[in-house]
Amino acid sequence: MLDRLRSSKLGEFVDTGISLAVFRILVAAFMLFGHGWGKLMDVFSWNIQFGDPIGIGPTASLILAAFAEGICSLLIIAGFWTRFAASVLSINMFVAIFFYHIPNGDPLFGGYELAAVYLVSFMFLFLIGPGKYSVDSE
Repeated sequence: MLDRLRSSKLGEFVDTGISLAVFRILVAAFMLFGHGWGKLMDVFSWNIQFGDPIGIGPTASLILAAFAEGICSLLIIAGFWTRFAASVLSINMFVAIFFYHIPNGDPLFGGYELAAVYLVSFMFLFLIGPGKYSVDSE
């Protein structure tokens, strides 16, 4: 057991396919239920009270954010069009950090730390892909 803990080879410690699936599903589920679901409900109820960080209007900004955080999160959970969905979510988090949080003077820790973690996570999923336990598996 101790040899497995000291091993530098991930495959000797745990099944990498399962690890990637758990990571992919949990990160996307946190995004969906923590951020996307409310935005989707706002779009469906036409409750447009949203910022306009990139100058396209609050309605378009909300629809794009709801698509990214709601629909793309669902795609990542399923492992369907994962790289596309992860790229959309990465762009969304980039906009949140650099066009909303930083201009508003939010600090990294306690401000846009979570958005940065999501950005890194979705960039990782874009690079590594959905894994073998997904709709897109080859």
